[in-house]
Amino acid sequence: MPVRRKLDGLRIAHLDVGLHVVSAGEGKIFTADLAVMAMLQRGYGVLDALIDAVDNYNMHAAAPLLRLQLDTLFRVSYMANHAEADSLAIRLLNGEEFRSMRDADGKKLTDGRLQELAAAHHDWAIAVYRETSGWVHFSLSHMKATTQTGDDGSIFMGIPLRPTVLPVSLWLEVLGAAVQATDEIFEYVRRWAETKAHSARRIRDANT
Repeated sequence: MPVRRKLDGLRIAHLDVGLHVVSAGEGKIFTADLAVMAMLQRGYGVLDALIDAVDNYNMHAAAPLLRLQLDTLFRVSYMANHAEADSLAIRLLNGEEFRSMRDADGKKLTDGRLQELAAAHHDWAIAVYRETSGWVHFSLSHMKATTQTGDDGSIFMGIPLRPTVLPVSLWLEVLGAAVQATDEIFEYVRRWAETKAHSARRIRDANT
């Protein structure tokens, strides 16, 4: 599937994007780099596992993994659009979690709040995130994937999930959403690299 190949290409591209980050700004390491690189490492691992899950028709793993990638997208979106990157990274390094922090309006940065803030930039991802929740928490999605009825009233229950139970379109949607989320994460990371390079030049010029 072309979309599967594209996603695998994005998985590998994490290496080049990470190198771009650490090389920007004459190779100087900014505090925010630590958070950005951690997000990239997480993304590589998520895509590596997600591709394997799809190849093995394992929606029980694929959907939660997609949600993890969306989770990263919402956090990097907040970091880029609503926070001072270095200050946020320092708080994370001190062990604070997003959910214990508050935004400019004084609201806690829960998963729901991060989604609200990201909606203006990534409205498509909100509905996908909610759909994946049905596979994270035990729900009707799991029961329907396990049990099917025939036209003659017969009942089939099977372990593991059979490849024919879920439509091909659903697998393509999972892969497509992962591609879009990763593309948009990369856009933020590249923007950060540009900001970092500009800051490094400004610091250098101030010291000459």
